[in-house]
Amino acid sequence: MRWVIALLVVLAVWMSLMLYVSRPLPDGKLFAGFFLVIGITNVFFCKTTGREFFARTQASRPSVARFWARAGEKGSQVLFLGIGIIFAVAGCAAIIVGSA
Repeated sequence: MRWVIALLVVLAVWMSLMLYVSRPLPDGKLFAGFFLVIGITNVFFCKTTGREFFARTQASRPSVARFWARAGEKGSQVLFLGIGIIFAVAGCAAIIVGSA
């Protein structure tokens, strides 16, 4: 589960960099809406998506199956929930910054 948290931290750093780079763009609200919709969708469907993703990884190559077996089904669901939260917060932040 530690590597899931580490992956979410890396994603959060990447998202903050994306927000910093996209801030001067004239269509920044488009990116904000895009991030917000992706985030909300991931939050709503995190359990289903995580379960399906975990099942697919267990049916794939043995090395991939062992890698995802460490986190388990709950870990993959937490990963998708975290991705959704990061994208939703980034979308809200971009809308707030774009409005100012």
